[in-house]
This record gives sequence, C-alpha cells and structure tokens, in this order.
Amino acid sequence: MQVLMTEIETEREHMVMLGLTEGFTSRNTVRISQTLDYLLNELRKVMAAD
Repeated sequence: MQVLMTEIETEREHMVMLGLTEGFTSRNTVRISQTLDYLLNELRKVMAAD
C-alpha cells in the first residue's frame, strides 16, 4: 500500500507540473490524470480489503 501511495504522489506532482507548463487540458496532463484516477481506484480497493 505504501508503494501505491508513493506512486500516487509522484503522479500527482507530475500532473501538476505538466498542467502548469502545457496547460491543464493538454493531452499529456489528461493522460496523467487518467493514470492517477486508476491508481486512486486501486488504492480504494486495497483499503477496502483491509
């Protein structure tokens, strides 16, 4: 679970940086956002299983 949380934070930081440089609706920012959504859903599943 800690690895997943670290990955989420890394992706979140990456998304913000991309948003600030490319725009929050850029293709790359949206792609990272979708990845982040997936990771957050996985975290919810892990937390629910505990």
